[in-house]
Amino acid sequence: MANWISRVVPDIRLPDGAFTARHRALRAVLIMSLPVIVAGAAFQERIAALLQQPHAGHGGGLAIVWGMVAATAVCAALATWVRSQLAASLVVSLGLLLGSAALVHAGGGLTDLHFAFFVVLGLISLYQEWLTLVLSVTLVAVHHVVVGILVPEVVFSDPRAWAHPVAFSLLHAGFVLAMCAVQLAYWRFIHRAQVEMHEVQDAAAEQLRRREERYRALVQDSADVINVVDEDGVIDSVSPAALAVMGYRPEELAGTDYYQLIHPDDVTALRAFGGGGATEQRTEVRTRHADGSWHWHDVTLRDLTANPAVGGLVISHRDVTERREFQELLQHEAAHDVLTGLLNRGAFLKALDRALAELPADGRVAVLFIDLNDFKPVNDTYGHEAGDKMLIAASNALQRSVLGADTVGRLGGDEFAVVLVDISMPDNAVAVATRILHALAEPVTIGGATLRCTASIGIAVGGGGAGTDELLQRADTAMYEAKRAKTTGPGWALHGDDSITPVAVP
Repeated sequence: MANWISRVVPDIRLPDGAFTARHRALRAVLIMSLPVIVAGAAFQERIAALLQQPHAGHGGGLAIVWGMVAATAVCAALATWVRSQLAASLVVSLGLLLGSAALVHAGGGLTDLHFAFFVVLGLISLYQEWLTLVLSVTLVAVHHVVVGILVPEVVFSDPRAWAHPVAFSLLHAGFVLAMCAVQLAYWRFIHRAQVEMHEVQDAAAEQLRRREERYRALVQDSADVINVVDEDGVIDSVSPAALAVMGYRPEELAGTDYYQLIHPDDVTALRAFGGGGATEQRTEVRTRHADGSWHWHDVTLRDLTANPAVGGLVISHRDVTERREFQELLQHEAAHDVLTGLLNRGAFLKALDRALAELPADGRVAVLFIDLNDFKPVNDTYGHEAGDKMLIAASNALQRSVLGADTVGRLGGDEFAVVLVDISMPDNAVAVATRILHALAEPVTIGGATLRCTASIGIAVGGGGAGTDELLQRADTAMYEAKRAKTTGPGWALHGDDSITPVAVP
C-alpha cells in the first residue's frame, strides 16, 4: 500500500519557510471568510428568496448552516496555535471546506455555489499535502450523502437530486476527485521539473567546483607568484609561491602597496605598461626580495578589473635573475676582451661611432692607437703567461690614465686604442698620451723579474665629419711614425686633421 501511494503521490514537502508563508496566507483567508459565512447564515432566507430557492432557510437546513459556521470558527481558532505542519494544513483545509458547505446551504444548494469547493480545493492544494486532498474528497462525499439524504433541498437545487441523493453526491465527489487527481499530476510535473532543475544546478555547481579546485591547484602549486592588485595598487591576494620566489609570506604582502616591491627606476614604466589597454602584457622589472636584494622578474600582467570575480590586475612574477645575468654575461663577453676585460675591436669601433654621432657641431674627439714595444721578447723569454700578465698590467695602466667618459679597447695582440671625448685642442690628447706612457713605464714584477713596458702611441684628432675608419687609420699611421721616430725612449706622434707631424719623446 505504501509503495503504491509513493508511486501515485509525489513525496513533496514544502520547506519550513515556504509552508509558514502559505499557511499564514490561507489562515488569513479562512478568518476573513468567517464574516461572509455568518452573514450568509443570518440572511439565509433573504438570500434564498433572492436566488429563488424557496426550500432554503427552513427546518433542519438552518441548523445545519449554523453548525457549519460554528465548525468553521473552531477551525479558524485552532489554526492559530497548531504547530505541526500536517495538523495545521488539515485544520485550515477543513475550515475552508466547511465554510464552502455553509455557503452552499445558505444558498439553498444552488448549483453555482458548489464551485466554491473547487476554489477552496485550489487554495488548499498550495499546501502540497496529499492528505488535504483526501480530506476534500472524503468530506464532499460524506457531506453530500449524509445531508443529501437528511435534507436534500439544502444541498441540491435540482429536484432530481432529491430522489437520488447518493448518486448525485457521488457525482459531485467524482468531480472533486478528478480535481484532486489533476493537482497530484501537477505536483508530480512540478516536482519532476524541480528535480531536473536541481540536477542541472548540481551539475553546474560540480563543474564550477572542479574548475575552482583546478584553478586553486594551479595557483597553489604554480612556481610563479600570482598577485591580484586593485586599481589603487594595493595587493588583494598573492599566491603561496611568494615565499619561495621572493621570501615573503603571502599574508605579509596582502594589503600592501604592490609598487613598493618594484625598483624605483622601473615603477613609472610598469605603471604605464599596465595602462596600455591590452588584454595581456609582458615586461621585465627589478623586484625587491625579502632580504633587500633586487631580483629581475619576468612580469605578465592581465587587466581583469572589468571581471567582477577578480576586479583587479592579475600580475604574475617569475624570477629570471640567473637568466638575465647569464645573458648579460654573454653580451659582456661578446663585447669585451676575455683577457683584459676591455672592449674588443668590434665594440670599440661601435663606441667610436657613437662618440662621433653624439658630437656637437664644433666638437672634436681624439683616437689614440697604442702598440707595446718589445712585447714579443717578453713572451719568448718569460713565457705566454708572463706576456698575458704584461697585457693585463698595460690595460690597467690605460684605464687609470683616462677619464670615465673616455673609452679604452684592445684591438688585438699588443695593440690598444683609446677614444678621448670633448677634446678642445690636440694638446689635450698629447697630455693624455704622455700620462699613458708614464703609467705604462712603471715597473711590473712578473715571475720574479721586474719589467718595464714601453709603447708607441699614434694620435688622430677629428670632428663630426670624420669617419671611424678614417680616424683609426690616421691614428695607426701616426703610431708607426712614432715607432720610426723613437730613439731611446717611448714616443708618440700626432696625426693632425691635414698633415702628419711625427714627434719623438725621449
